Amino acid sequence: MPNVTKSGAAQLSELIAEIENAAYERGKEDAKKEMLDLLGSGGAQLTRARAARGRPAKKAEPKTRRASGRKRAPKGSVPRFVEQALRDQPGQTPPEILARAATDMERLIKLPSIRTELRNGRRQGKYALNDGRWSLGGSGSGSVEAGSSAATPGSLSGGGEGGGTASSGW
Repeated sequence: MPNVTKSGAAQLSELIAEIENAAYERGKEDAKKEMLDLLGSGGAQLTRARAARGRPAKKAEPKTRRASGRKRAPKGSVPRFVEQALRDQPGQTPPEILARAATDMERLIKLPSIRTELRNGRRQGKYALNDGRWSLGGSGSGSVEAGSSAATPGSLSGGGEGGGTASSGW
């Protein structure tokens, strides 16, 4: 009995070694083909070899600006535009804010960007939402919430420091 187990184990070990060697050789071939593809030679042979196994590779597309060809609004322009619109006229809906776009750069701003800015700014306390209309939050001027929590000169006289916030106005 022990000899049968050893010979079975030896056969199994040989079979595993053969499988590993074959996988190693396939890996070397795949690496070689990929290197040749990167270097630009052997492309036709490579595509036929890849088509024979697995799913077909996607064709590399040239990098384009946008699928629709539209430009993007400059970085930081959405918060500035939204704050200015709500400072000028509080209590607006996102489409009303977008309708205030006057310059070419402001017209690059899209409605989803305004909604995202308002939603994120609401979490930070920058904006307040009342009955579907947006206004500046606690630190903004012109909103109902800002008027009720506005600092008075007497409330800031605690040791001469106003907490270091820019919204205190002193």
